[in-house]
Amino acid sequence: MSPRPALFFTIYLKLALILLVFFAANTASSSPGNALPILLGNLTISGSNISDQNGNFVGVTIPLKRAGRLLMIEGTIDNITGNFILDTGASGLVLNKTYFRNFLTFDDEEGGGVTGATEAVSRARVKKLVVSDLVYTNISADVTPLGHLENRRGVKILGLFGMNLLKNLEIVIDVRSNELQLFKLDRNGNRLVNPSTSVKYDIVQKIDSYRNVVFVKATMGGKLLDFCLDSGAESNVLSINAPKNALSKVNITRRSSLQGVGEAQAEVLYGTINEFFMGNRPLHPMETIICNLDAMAQKYGYPIDGMLGFDFFAKGRIYINLVKKEMGICLRQGENL
Repeated sequence: MSPRPALFFTIYLKLALILLVFFAANTASSSPGNALPILLGNLTISGSNISDQNGNFVGVTIPLKRAGRLLMIEGTIDNITGNFILDTGASGLVLNKTYFRNFLTFDDEEGGGVTGATEAVSRARVKKLVVSDLVYTNISADVTPLGHLENRRGVKILGLFGMNLLKNLEIVIDVRSNELQLFKLDRNGNRLVNPSTSVKYDIVQKIDSYRNVVFVKATMGGKLLDFCLDSGAESNVLSINAPKNALSKVNITRRSSLQGVGEAQAEVLYGTINEFFMGNRPLHPMETIICNLDAMAQKYGYPIDGMLGFDFFAKGRIYINLVKKEMGICLRQGENL
């Protein structure tokens, strides 16, 4: 699939019993010449600033809220307060149509999920978005229904906070401490301030970024696989079309049906990964879902073998640096050491 000369975005459709999974679909945004309405308010997300010795802002620490396995940050647009899913598997900002239907322009393209169902996606623009001392202006956003996520988790979800808003920062996600840290970088990808305490990362490896979505390589059954790094997914996902050697390393525990948009359903398998390596470091066991990801790969424009979600991020403190194109994991004490 050849990309259009505009910002691509990702929509998630996350549903399924206990392990609610939210799958992403990339579509092209409207051309720069299209007039989009303005959301007149600011988006403000609470957090505490990190400053250097001269008092200059160099980063921010933001509390992570949890709804089951969803990682969220609280924010406000105009007088509407709710939660944004922290979503490294989404390319940009996605707003919930429930709250922003008055700012729609047109149905751009359709977002697809693992079930093959589609849902129309509309566009809007946020005039100014503020995350603590980080300021974004004139942000294009996708608008789509997310009510099914709210209903299943019982929390107000204003949208998804994706990677296009974070690509020039170093991102540190600590699930155990329920904390997100964002650090400003110089042109070489180095933090503008050294951390007050030194963190030893047990795994450091290269990543790829395509259309503002992060991809990382890992090994299962002796096969090197491509995974989307997806903090918005409540479970790991493995493609049913992954190499047989890799699939043989999953102990299947049950079958179920995954409901997408509308009435469409697809069968999925649940299991435990008992062999998973990054470099030469084991990260098993991890829970996973196995299903068909062909539509996802087509929308991404990238041949993915799976998605690494909550079970992966729970392994330890994880940083992502798109300038250096690397990530690191500081494993939890006693976790595969």
